Amino acid sequence: MNGQSRRECAAMLLALGMSIAPHAAAQAADASSNVGRFYAFGGFAVFAPDKDGQLRGQQGNLANVIAGGGLRASQLLSLEAGLIGFGQKLDTPAATTPPLGTFQPGSLNTRMGTLGVNLTAKVQFTMDRLEPYFGAGVGMYSTWIRTTSEAVGCTQNCGDTGPRITANSRDAGYHALVGADYHITQKDVVGVEFRQLWLDASFDEVGMGKVKAGGSLLWMGYRRYF
Repeated sequence: MNGQSRRECAAMLLALGMSIAPHAAAQAADASSNVGRFYAFGGFAVFAPDKDGQLRGQQGNLANVIAGGGLRASQLLSLEAGLIGFGQKLDTPAATTPPLGTFQPGSLNTRMGTLGVNLTAKVQFTMDRLEPYFGAGVGMYSTWIRTTSEAVGCTQNCGDTGPRITANSRDAGYHALVGADYHITQKDVVGVEFRQLWLDASFDEVGMGKVKAGGSLLWMGYRRYF
């Protein structure tokens, strides 16, 4: 997913929300009455990693998590604190390849994952049951890269029996998002969101330096007001 397709996807989501609004159910869920209420949210996302010159064969995971809680501060503004976790599989970089002869050829397996917390400010527009929104925020993230292998001569249950090389990084990142919520009832909400996360991880301990660890997430989830 390149930069242009991400922008197109975000624009399509917002346009879709605008087009659905006139066809929403005639009896509106009064979203404005949620002002001053706290809410919880959670759901799963598809992750498309940003491309980096040091990384090859990147494949984002399908089961990534975005969850947390928020406060409907006003008709237009919501404030959220969230937890996000996502991962990807990639070709083993030279920096995390064990010495030749110490592992079974073809057994290298490399993954990179990120877990973080973030704060977001959102501006939403109530349109009957539909609420398109956009927002931005910052967060702190822990990112790891891990290469495992099979031991030479191993014949049974060989996964992760050979050399393992890992590196970890803690870094700040920032994000922007656009989406739309639909009120099934006043308090029960389903939504879809496109989020772009900009994040660099530093794997100096294995000689890789900075790599792009962020990417795009298309999230579908549920919110519950209390």
